[in-house]
Amino acid sequence: MRWLLALSLLWIASLACATAARAQDSPAANVDSLAALLELVIDADPDSARTCLQKMAERIRTSEVKAGTIAALQKRLAGTLGKIIAERENPLRPDAILLAALWRDPAAIQAVSAIARSDRASADERQVALATLLNAQDPTAIATAAAILGRRDDAARPLQLGVLTALSRAEDPAIGPLVLGNYRDLAPDSRAQAIELLTQRAAWSKPLLRQIASGEISRGELSVNHVRKLLSHGDDEIKSAVAKLWGTIREGRDPAREQLVRQMRSLLASRSGDPRRGIEVFTKLCGQCHKIHGQGQEVGPDITVNGRASYEQLLSNVFDPSLVIGEAYQARTVRTADGRVLTGLVAEDSEQRVVLKVQGGKLETIARDDVLAMKVSELSLMPEGIEKQLAPQEIADLFAFITLDKHPDDKNARLIPGAIQPRN
Repeated sequence: MRWLLALSLLWIASLACATAARAQDSPAANVDSLAALLELVIDADPDSARTCLQKMAERIRTSEVKAGTIAALQKRLAGTLGKIIAERENPLRPDAILLAALWRDPAAIQAVSAIARSDRASADERQVALATLLNAQDPTAIATAAAILGRRDDAARPLQLGVLTALSRAEDPAIGPLVLGNYRDLAPDSRAQAIELLTQRAAWSKPLLRQIASGEISRGELSVNHVRKLLSHGDDEIKSAVAKLWGTIREGRDPAREQLVRQMRSLLASRSGDPRRGIEVFTKLCGQCHKIHGQGQEVGPDITVNGRASYEQLLSNVFDPSLVIGEAYQARTVRTADGRVLTGLVAEDSEQRVVLKVQGGKLETIARDDVLAMKVSELSLMPEGIEKQLAPQEIADLFAFITLDKHPDDKNARLIPGAIQPRN
């Protein structure tokens, strides 16, 4: 009989988690059913209960669960979660706190605020805590984000990347000036995330464009895909600023890239690079979307095994990325009901939601009801024009690294087929 009981509990846990994952604007009867299942799982299988609580909180943070359902869940689960939160040693307490904070339970908000500010919490825990506070429109959230972005110690670097990720769903106009005020002191990967963030909303993009116009931030910090995203806002002030700074932005592939590939081939044939310095260049630029030798983010292909079959293929992929685009790597630009513009690769497209893989490896989930428009780009998510973002020596260093079939520290590393040693 024990095996039958165990099997029944597993089925209940699976059903509760699946119901939590699908929870949207459900009727009250469905909320009651979900709550009843969840309470059974809490008593019988804490590990599955943790998963259920996390899925419910995630769906609320991504706006897949609407206000009516949230209110019904709060009414039905307040007592159950309150008991868990009161038990300091209960293993479900952290997840119960995060869920209850989303419907602005005062005790939960206080506990989540403490996590967001605590140096003893991990970077991931603090990111989720801050995202929860922002979703709950807690007035202390922006001040907490500002305190972390304002730190200049090395320990703050991973925290700052998490803060920028958490801020992406907020709507506060103060976020643009806040991020720009700390931009120069951010690590390279955080600066890339900051640009991705600032180009998402028109209110944040305008101060960014003003700083580019004044020379405080280089135009080269934005790729052509960022500029196209700016234009997708449809804002006349932004269109005018883009025209002054970049001129006309091409929507299709630039055939002149073929000539550029020839120029880059000549440059690389005449200039030696340092593969170890090339690792730094890769991390700063390419690693936001690509992995190599286990390092970087998996948005586009892992170039350890893709795109480097020959030197000519690699040259074309880097400098003429829109020449050939695999179906899986066709970028989508999504405009949302709350005013964001997001560009990335589709990880999921269902009746419930659209999930994009964006620069930095982050998954952006948009409730299907919140998608105003989605456009397939004619161009690769990998932007044209990296030669404008890198100095010639940085290009040489990058290619010295990526033309090796193994990591430079591997004594068996060899050049990929067709690659040649520079003449100098």
